[in-house]
Amino acid sequence: MTIEGIDRAAKAIARALAVIGLGALLCFALMTMADGLLRFFAAAPIDAVRDVGGLVAAFAVACCIPVAIVERSNITIRFVSSFVGPRAGRAADVAASLLVLVVLVLIAWQFVVFAKQAQASGAATWMLRIPAAPFWWAVAAMLWVSALLQAHVTWKYLRGDFPEESSGIEG
Repeated sequence: MTIEGIDRAAKAIARALAVIGLGALLCFALMTMADGLLRFFAAAPIDAVRDVGGLVAAFAVACCIPVAIVERSNITIRFVSSFVGPRAGRAADVAASLLVLVVLVLIAWQFVVFAKQAQASGAATWMLRIPAAPFWWAVAAMLWVSALLQAHVTWKYLRGDFPEESSGIEG
């Protein structure tokens, strides 16, 4: 498979995960609205909304990280090249990409540790006793996907596939 093929596959996977995450967030928003309306009009809240809110939000956010990585829509500062030249600017881009990769790997690893602990302890939501571990495993999986995609982006930086960024020109 070529680099272009890997790029297309990475973007397709990242966008699909973002759709899943945004879908989960939309469902949670609709449930929150229903909960509020039922509280107001019928004094009958939906307990599941409060119970799984944090878990769903964590999953939704984790699903959106891969698309930010493959589309390189993260915040960047592009003035290094204008001071020290394009070669040093490219080196700074590579170093930043490697740092992001290391941080993502460490975070993903810690979420695996956290998911194992949640599973071993039988952690569950407060009211409905919904197991929390599957949500944390899903978050950990999304973070590992993000780390893999960041490794691909880092490889592309090392190859010099983003020349517009190292020249100081905004892309």
